[in-house]
Amino acid sequence: MLASMDFIFHGLRPIHTYMPIHRHRCYELVYYVTGAGSTRLGDVEYRYEPHTYTVIPPGMPHDERRALDTEVIFIGFSLASRELPPLQQGLFQDSSASPILGLLQSMRTEMQEKHVFFAQKLNMRISEIMIEHLRSVTTGESSRPDDNLLYARTFMDENYNQKISVEELADMAGYSYHHFRHLFKKKFGVSPIHYLMERRLEKARSLLRYTELSITSIAMECGFSNDAQFCTIFKREIGETPRSFRHNGYRSTLQSQV
Repeated sequence: MLASMDFIFHGLRPIHTYMPIHRHRCYELVYYVTGAGSTRLGDVEYRYEPHTYTVIPPGMPHDERRALDTEVIFIGFSLASRELPPLQQGLFQDSSASPILGLLQSMRTEMQEKHVFFAQKLNMRISEIMIEHLRSVTTGESSRPDDNLLYARTFMDENYNQKISVEELADMAGYSYHHFRHLFKKKFGVSPIHYLMERRLEKARSLLRYTELSITSIAMECGFSNDAQFCTIFKREIGETPRSFRHNGYRSTLQSQV
């Protein structure tokens, strides 16, 4: 779970009423289903309208003035995972399909019906709300672009012996071919192709040293097109042929046993 719920409340606030300045020990999200008015978060005043909501950090003093009858749903919650960044205060607009409102209404239903595991379901819903909120306020690239690069690298780690193209990796990570190559090299210090080749050669060295598989079998096992390509790349990168590497490794093993 990314977040855990502390409380949820739904109500109608009459016109021309005022909620004095107060604060909470947890985060609070106040969703304005209908109505109009203003709310002050710290020193900043915001004007709310239907389908807007405020995010209020723990300890932040805030109030609320209603210019019209206002239907609100508000929840208190805590972030339960370091995967989420600290949430910034402010007034935000729910998107046209009102996904946050839908999730809040689902939470109200869970609270009313209290089916088995309803508390876990509530935490799932507030986690979904946090994702929807962060998606809506994040511009440009993903708030954690490193995740996409890590997914691509993990895919290479697990599938290095398969035919993999940089175009496929870029598409998997959600970047253009050239942008992916640039970001990957910046993050890991080598190009995607170089990283993939390192993984294949690492496995090949292990098989040469600890198994009696043929050179051709090792080439196929490690994802090379054929043994000629394997031998050429191995000698270029390692400085000796696979056969020489195997022989020297075997001789070193014998010497260490003497």
